[in-house]
Amino acid sequence: MAEKVLIISNSDTDVNLISKSINFKESDTVIFTSSCDMEELIFSGDFAAILADYDFVGDRVLGWIDMLQKNKSTSCLILYGEKSSAENIAEILRKGAYGFIPRSLLAERIHDTLIDGLENRRAFAEILEIIEEQKTANERLEQEKNSLRNKNKELNFINRFSCEVSYDLNWEHILPNMINAGFLNIIDAKFISVLYRIGNDWNFSCYSPDGLCDESTTDKIKNDICDKFVSISGEKIDSKEVSMSVYPSESKALSNIPILSSDQLILPLIFGKHQLGVLTMLPKSSKSSINKNSEILSTISNIMAMSLNNVQEYERVKKMTVRDGLTGVYNQKGFKEFIENEFQKARRYKRSLSLIMIDVDNFKIINDTLGHLAGDYVLIELANRLKISLRNTDILARYGGDEFAIILPDTKSKEAEILIERVLTHVRNDFIECNCEKLLVDVSHGIAAIDELELTDNALDLIAVADSKLYNAKRRLHEYSSIVLNESVPCFGNSLAS
Repeated sequence: MAEKVLIISNSDTDVNLISKSINFKESDTVIFTSSCDMEELIFSGDFAAILADYDFVGDRVLGWIDMLQKNKSTSCLILYGEKSSAENIAEILRKGAYGFIPRSLLAERIHDTLIDGLENRRAFAEILEIIEEQKTANERLEQEKNSLRNKNKELNFINRFSCEVSYDLNWEHILPNMINAGFLNIIDAKFISVLYRIGNDWNFSCYSPDGLCDESTTDKIKNDICDKFVSISGEKIDSKEVSMSVYPSESKALSNIPILSSDQLILPLIFGKHQLGVLTMLPKSSKSSINKNSEILSTISNIMAMSLNNVQEYERVKKMTVRDGLTGVYNQKGFKEFIENEFQKARRYKRSLSLIMIDVDNFKIINDTLGHLAGDYVLIELANRLKISLRNTDILARYGGDEFAIILPDTKSKEAEILIERVLTHVRNDFIECNCEKLLVDVSHGIAAIDELELTDNALDLIAVADSKLYNAKRRLHEYSSIVLNESVPCFGNSLAS
């Protein structure tokens, strides 16, 4: 099917690059513009996609997005450029733009981004078409009250649910949003669950209108859903690493709900060709009672898949703002977000959590002796060695200066001590070669575990304990660290016996 595409740019080089990268078909209609009347062109043309140079059009795109949404346009807006902060990009994506491509990656990404964006557009257009069809059916079946009532319920649910999740970036409340939008008015289910991933974290949420299952049964349900997702997608999931939320949390636990049933209905959440998660439910009567609602369920899964994809894209862009420019690990902003999140999860699910604060010994001597570039190189190499030594679930951040922090989810204090000894062995036994010098770098550390704290909900207390232990370790150093020369090998580190 022919597509109509608008390219907004004042650069012939960009236009040629885009045309060459996408390789438009002869049936496609491609329009180029750099005129001041571009707004009129945007709103008068039914474009499948709009590609715009953000460096050229600037913040006018925010007004375009508002108008396109107000007019219920299905145009896919894709931006590229380099003169914008990560915060601006995140805001533009949150408003409704499909994607933002760094100018340096334009040739590499424009084709796939456009293809995915058009798939997004088609799915959204399909949802709008279904809603319009439902409206028409309601008017046509005005005399058939029962049918009209059911159609109205479906329409109200889709409208409310679309509004709540289409631009909502908080998927922790996806099931309460579904229930509040009227899901149970159109689907007679006694259990609903959704398995999904945000970033690298898998999450499982479940809801039962009659009350919750007991903890043992809920764990079995989670494991069963994880296994089903693996069989559908081929992607491996460790169910032990999947966070779980149950609703409503105030209900009493029930143990007689036959959740692991053959009547269980499974709806994959698919965006494009990507399997993002799975929605499951158990009907109150039989599976056939839900199968008759296959059309509305397909619409619901499409809405959820689109929303989940938006959340994942937002998180991907957001991560760009929490990385340290020198070492590539998380910066202090990212560390604070992760420690707060992991702290709350540990409290909520009664799990272990440890924190290690690390500081390079005599780092000032390295800077004063070899220069700040050498100091930067030491930090980069130290960060690389720490990353290699840690587990996939551990979170490494540069806390500031020459200080690093390691967040260890599901890790007790003794386990953290074993891990840091392994890490320190790797750090201390290898030279860092810099400016034709071989440096032996040592570090001090402090460990804090959540079970050392009282029942506090403040992650700052965990940081304070680890910092205090790090400070005490630094005090045990000599007032002036010794520089040991061994065959012209400078050693910057702790000269005290362990």
